[in-house]
Amino acid sequence: MVSVSELIAVRLRAWGVDRVFGIPGRDVDSLVTVLDGGPRVPEFLQTRHEESAALMACAHAKFTGRPGCCLAASGPGALRLLGGLYDAALDRQPVVAVVGEEPPTPGAGRQRRSVSAAHLFAQVSEYSERVSDPALMDDALDRALRAAISGRGVATLIVPRPVLDAEAPSKPRGAEATSSPLHVRPPVRPLDRQVQSAADILNDGRRTAVIVGPDAAGAADRITKVAQRLGAGVAKTPSGRDVLPDDLPFVTGVAAPFGSTPAASLVRDCDTLLLVGAHDFDTGLLPGSDPRCRVVTIDVDPGACPVDEDAFSAVQVTGDVATALEMLLPLLHGRTDRRWRVAVEDAVREWRAEGRSKARRFFGMAISPRSVVAELSARLPDQAVVVTDTGSALDWWMRHLQLREGMRAALSGHLATPGAAVPYAVAARLAFPERPVIALIGDGALQAGGMNELITVRRHLERLADLPPMIFCVLNNEDLSRLTWQRRQEAADPRIPATGEVPAISYARYAELLGLPAVRCVRPGEVVPVWEEALSAKGPVLLEFIVDGDTPPDWAEPGATAHGGQGSLLRHAADTSWRRRITASVSGRLGSG
Repeated sequence: MVSVSELIAVRLRAWGVDRVFGIPGRDVDSLVTVLDGGPRVPEFLQTRHEESAALMACAHAKFTGRPGCCLAASGPGALRLLGGLYDAALDRQPVVAVVGEEPPTPGAGRQRRSVSAAHLFAQVSEYSERVSDPALMDDALDRALRAAISGRGVATLIVPRPVLDAEAPSKPRGAEATSSPLHVRPPVRPLDRQVQSAADILNDGRRTAVIVGPDAAGAADRITKVAQRLGAGVAKTPSGRDVLPDDLPFVTGVAAPFGSTPAASLVRDCDTLLLVGAHDFDTGLLPGSDPRCRVVTIDVDPGACPVDEDAFSAVQVTGDVATALEMLLPLLHGRTDRRWRVAVEDAVREWRAEGRSKARRFFGMAISPRSVVAELSARLPDQAVVVTDTGSALDWWMRHLQLREGMRAALSGHLATPGAAVPYAVAARLAFPERPVIALIGDGALQAGGMNELITVRRHLERLADLPPMIFCVLNNEDLSRLTWQRRQEAADPRIPATGEVPAISYARYAELLGLPAVRCVRPGEVVPVWEEALSAKGPVLLEFIVDGDTPPDWAEPGATAHGGQGSLLRHAADTSWRRRITASVSGRLGSG
């Protein structure tokens, strides 16, 4: 006899799902028991919270390109799953959620009333179905996975316990029933007329900005060629940080609220904007741009252009990003006037130098959070994976972390879920057992949920002990630092304890209580040796840095704004032009003498 639970497990594996995250419960236990990680079924990884399970499934999809999967029991378990599923839905990641349903108990009356969450899952899902007949389970699972992958979002199956326990009507179909990998979408070739229209706009531009998002992954070489031909500067969305390395001289950092100064200037001063797989680009950066700015969007999904097409002259190229760029390149004219590109590279060089200078500053014996991330960046191992949480950890991740080619990065993008970094790090470690994994976490975010999932890490310590380092870097300032600096900037107010303070706790001692290695760093001179020791070791370790909460991020400094400061690439380009003219004139006079 083959149960419906076994059918689900085998079919999930055939779709490329190798791991299911969740928490057991009576109405899903029959499924959990068959998820033993054998050759034909996925592994079950038990989390400490259902939201963490969905966050791990989302991160797994981001890192692997394959669908993530999570499960939860009915009632409160199902409701707690929703937060993490919204992370997947808003970041456009394929995740399948299997939700149990407990049948009503005869005679129970009002003593225990289950929560009917079907309509809530329908709101977050591309596809949602309650499967009440065992004979329909196989087809329903296939529909859910197809919907998650093609719709790039969440698909939910609500399955009553009697259905999971029932005998399957037929033998489970394995991978042999699939003629091709079902999780791979064939590249969509854009229309020639769309590409030509895009080329016409880009060729007419004089100050071009390229914004790269997560859907441009795998097209780095083509993006670089397009930027070189157009003399353009390039910025990245937070979720697209690992598409291009940061050591390219024309890469201006992260274009986002509270992002980098040169990236903000690039967007503000450009006359032509090319969005490459950047559906997550924050259009709040655009109002300061020239109203005559023209926009070209390249994305695989129709309707992905995030800008108001009525306010800007916009052309959308719909299709595979790499294919579209390959078609676009022969149509682009080489830009002979390089003043814009020189201004971009000069601004990036100055911004990087300023960042290094700021990272070396500290007051008294307090550790600067800038130095913690800057010293990590200087020592990042090849192929490292760096995830971050919300709050001030995100500021330092955007400002001081420089990714090299082959490195990966991720975060909870649109939703910015507090406490997501630890679940993301767990998913990264399981997806990439051969890579170092580092999580940057503020103390407020860690208390928001991350501390629970350190228990999950401890549970699998033996499995993780001989793998490359898995480092949880906690920036402890006993304050919700980003919120505090926002209030200071907006109202010029000092700290308001009731709204900003984080309960004091030693995270290193907490980790040691769990049985995890931990180090507590309190002096600036200890930062470098602590990082060097942790990065040369193996397995999980928690590093707690006691940092100065009065160190402002760039956007909170006097004269700066949430959109990245007051710098102007246009003024820089004009100054560069005059300097070149004067130099050429002087050189000519000297030569004639």
